[in-house]
Amino acid sequence: MNARFVRGLAMVTVAALLAGCDSGTTSPGPQAPPPPPPPSGPPPSPAVTTSEWVDLVNWDEAQTVEVLMVETSGTEMSFSPSDLSFEAGKPYILKITNPASNAFKHYFSPEGLGNLYQAVATRKVQTSDAEYKAPYFDAVELLPGGSLEIFMVPVLAGEYDTVCTIPGHKDFGMFGTAEITGGEGFELDLEVATDFDQALTSDPRKSGSHDVWADAVELSVGMSETPDAFAFVPPDLELTKDVGYKLELVNPAGNAAKHYYTVAEFYKTVVLRKAEDSNAEIKAPYLKAVEILIGGATELFIVPTETGSFESICTIPGHAELGMTGTIEVMP
Repeated sequence: MNARFVRGLAMVTVAALLAGCDSGTTSPGPQAPPPPPPPSGPPPSPAVTTSEWVDLVNWDEAQTVEVLMVETSGTEMSFSPSDLSFEAGKPYILKITNPASNAFKHYFSPEGLGNLYQAVATRKVQTSDAEYKAPYFDAVELLPGGSLEIFMVPVLAGEYDTVCTIPGHKDFGMFGTAEITGGEGFELDLEVATDFDQALTSDPRKSGSHDVWADAVELSVGMSETPDAFAFVPPDLELTKDVGYKLELVNPAGNAAKHYYTVAEFYKTVVLRKAEDSNAEIKAPYLKAVEILIGGATELFIVPTETGSFESICTIPGHAELGMTGTIEVMP
């Protein structure tokens, strides 16, 4: 066999092998594992705690929903509209008004097993006198001529009953529903303080008929401004454990700024019957902070249950540095 023939045979053999590779007839190499299947169930919610929900939304886009408390006659009353609808995860301002022409004050309260106030993340309740902050609210009562706004993000889907709890008013027609739609998989942690004693929510002294209120002590704290200093007047209070107090907070109309009266650790240790201003009565398990608007005033109906010294402060930046601090001392 001559050399030229051998070289030609070798070239044909190599070409055949290369053609076999191109035709895909050889065994495949290692393959990448298939992608995992998509997760089942609803996607995770974008927020969980009240603070996260409140920070998540754009409050400039909040939708205002208005409810009027209507008295057609002494025996015909209603919420107008009586049925409300909210979309989970969106910001709302629920404005409730009891017209000055009405003869009675009225509650806007939850009824039944579902509690609207515990299904929403509440930023604050605001009147023309003050802003109130709490982990959640139990009820609001509007005085004739009063109005308030609840800044809230509905979270937990469901249908929630509302009612005026003043005897007879439900029978006269003052009840309704609030539906929250959407929000599959949404969660809500109301951020109730772990050291808050839940027994305070059912303490009998929350009732206005309790004997502790017959001899309640009235105190007042003003909010003073000068060019060089801010102050609570008086800055320091001395209270007695288990005594009822009506603590008035006043921000005079001549002031230039609104001010907080924050005593966070103290607020968690008191029986809170209500906060009351010229518009409404506000009920909550406990307050986190109260902000008094210029010319506004409110009254806190409280019973201290623990002794100790608690710092009061205006938490608006710079106000404490100008002197707006104090103490509440609770004695045995």
